[in-house]
Amino acid sequence: MSLELVSAIASLVTAVVIAATAIAAIIQLRHMRTNNQIAAFLAVRSEFDSDAYRNASSIVRREFPAIWEDAGFCAYMIAILTDREPIEKARYIEARFAARLVSNTHENLGVLIKSRLVDKDLFLDVYSFTVVSMWDDVQGFVALVRALINEPALYENFEYLASIAKDYTVARVPLYPSHAKRLAPQVPPLAAQLINE
Repeated sequence: MSLELVSAIASLVTAVVIAATAIAAIIQLRHMRTNNQIAAFLAVRSEFDSDAYRNASSIVRREFPAIWEDAGFCAYMIAILTDREPIEKARYIEARFAARLVSNTHENLGVLIKSRLVDKDLFLDVYSFTVVSMWDDVQGFVALVRALINEPALYENFEYLASIAKDYTVARVPLYPSHAKRLAPQVPPLAAQLINE
């Protein structure tokens, strides 16, 4: 066997080993990305499941947007945001802190989605309704804070998240697997009776 043939075979074997290594690396990177996506999604779920978020979202659902019809709350918010002495009521303080926590949480999640650290489609499939609902409830809070502190970019990642969530809910095609039969859950009879009253 000539030296040139051995050299050619060695070069070919080296190329095959390098190609196999590259393929293995790509597969490993895909697995790592999937693992990172799972970890990020679980962190998002933990954020939504936290007691602080659940309490705040409950207050937001109960108080907003109707609280904007309370002149005392409007005056309280304007005083807080313009560094004047507010007339404080426990309800106002609770509503403001809840709106701020919900807005900050969604702002942070918007950053994760925008920077693709969390898969957008997976997130929207699970949380689009929640995001749209929270945005609809606190958008008046966001607008007032932006206007009074002259910071139009405040909560823009929350706004982005709400925008894509609204688009997703409008354009959403059912993701239920076509090969699986639907189970058609039934409303309990007493509850159905109360609904129809």
